[in-house]
Amino acid sequence: MHRLTHRLVRSARRLWRRAHRRHGSEHGAVAALFAVFLSSGVVVGMGALVIDVGQIALERQELQTGADAASWAIANNCVAKLADCTMSAQTLVAQNYAKRNAKDGTADAQICISSLAAQCQPWSSPALCPTSTVSGGTWVEVRTSTRTGNTTLLPPTFAGALSGPYSGGARAGACGRVAWGPPASVPKVLALGISECDWKQMTGNGSTYYSPLGSLLGGLGLYSILGLTPPNASTEFAIPQVLPLGLLGKPSPTCNAPPDITVPRGWVWLANNNLTPPDANCELSLQVGSMPRSFTLSGLTQGIPCATKLRAVYDSRQPVLVPIFDDSERGLLTLTPWFRIVGFAPFVLTGYDGLLGGLLSSVDNLLQGNGVPSLVQKLTCTLSACIYGYFTRVLTPVDSPAFGTGRDYGVTVIARTG
Repeated sequence: MHRLTHRLVRSARRLWRRAHRRHGSEHGAVAALFAVFLSSGVVVGMGALVIDVGQIALERQELQTGADAASWAIANNCVAKLADCTMSAQTLVAQNYAKRNAKDGTADAQICISSLAAQCQPWSSPALCPTSTVSGGTWVEVRTSTRTGNTTLLPPTFAGALSGPYSGGARAGACGRVAWGPPASVPKVLALGISECDWKQMTGNGSTYYSPLGSLLGGLGLYSILGLTPPNASTEFAIPQVLPLGLLGKPSPTCNAPPDITVPRGWVWLANNNLTPPDANCELSLQVGSMPRSFTLSGLTQGIPCATKLRAVYDSRQPVLVPIFDDSERGLLTLTPWFRIVGFAPFVLTGYDGLLGGLLSSVDNLLQGNGVPSLVQKLTCTLSACIYGYFTRVLTPVDSPAFGTGRDYGVTVIARTG
């Protein structure tokens, strides 16, 4: 073969010299060279290589689309219903997306869910996900790869007829990764703190959430998670305001059963730790672990400028993010107690009454008909102003997630990380 190629090159040179002498032009030389390369298979081989490489690139694009769609769908499934977040069930989801995004309807898919890492199998796909710079949260990785009939090799269209390294076929792959979890911080959150004790009571310790009454579009840019139960009259709870003075240094009455007066409960207007008030929109920038403070008479000070915001929240019929606290400063005469933030929760405000000592008119509760609370709620709200509402779940996509390490209180951020 080497000798044949050498003789063809020498023949081409002779043809070029003759053509140059006779016509004084390069046109004949180009034609001669093309004829030689065509007869030797060089042009055909180059064409086959270009076409087959393009075919592999197209296959990879289809596999990438399948991996991206599958990873996003699995993440949504796991957030919506944890019981369905199994390797077997979600592998079928990934395979379905991989096949549906492949033009020929055939592709392989594997997954790994970080919370189920012990069940993950060694990867067979040739593709790798880029290293993620995001820590925390839960993630799913989906790797798709070529499958044509009974083989995992993508057969060459033209080069298969030639001898050489391109006749055996090639394998393509792609990878997609999505992570989700509770946020570590929120740049703007309503300065209305609600106790973890009330959150546990109202959600059955995180087991029951209800869908919002109104549309979630606009405002916070939050998306509801499908499948939530519509609220009803028994959904709504009354949350009393944190009392200025507490028994044994803790607000009372308690929401625990059996009663535990050492656990704080209720709602409170919050200020920054240095006692500067929230912004003009009654919002703070907080993160898990923050220790915002509150004035003992915040209902008469901070509550007045925040009343406009509270009314807007009520009128919107949309969830609003509120900070959740699990501990507060001990002491009977503390005028500016701190509250430890452990997370954030989407809260639907359905009414309020008796706020600011009658400075605000009472608003009928959406779910209680004419706003008549139950006997227990009426007794509770006799001692302190109450807000009414319930907790829901929301999911919001972000570009650069920062996941918290604490408990999920109903708000989940989700992002593509690979």
